[in-house]
Amino acid sequence: MKKKSTDESFDMLFIDSPLYQLTPTTFALEIEKLVKYDRMDYLDAVVTLCEKFDIEFETIPKLLSKTMKEKIEVSASKRKLMKL
Repeated sequence: MKKKSTDESFDMLFIDSPLYQLTPTTFALEIEKLVKYDRMDYLDAVVTLCEKFDIEFETIPKLLSKTMKEKIEVSASKRKLMKL
């Protein structure tokens, strides 16, 4: 499979395939890759993926597991963007 991106940090993330579908599992894996390899926090990783995959922010809850939502909440609270 070909990788899609000229930006080196995204080379491992985006798969250039007509069969590639974004599911809650693949979305979580992509978030975790950005967090691990690009050292982003979870909130920034979600925003980055939404921009790259052209995802409306309103559809994000459908793509997030309970565990991922909790990680994002912790990330947001550390940045003082929300209170737990």
